[in-house]
Amino acid sequence: MTTDEQALLIIAQLSAAKDYMQADEILAAVEKEHASLPKDLLTSLQEKIENLSPLECNSLQWSNYRYTLMCIRKRTMMEPA
Repeated sequence: MTTDEQALLIIAQLSAAKDYMQADEILAAVEKEHASLPKDLLTSLQEKIENLSPLECNSLQWSNYRYTLMCIRKRTMMEPA
């Protein structure tokens, strides 16, 4: 599975999340699967979420996507250079 396909799969899972806790669980499951979140996957996921239109989703999905973006940015800022 390519990085873009994985990012799209994560976005699909996030679209079904009911709250931030489930969004955290989705990211944690991906992290556990890969032993950590690969930088290329984080970059692809971030780009795909940033390109989503709020008109294409409901308010809960949009909120979960924005929350996920904050989590991704936090993780990338905490990574050692």
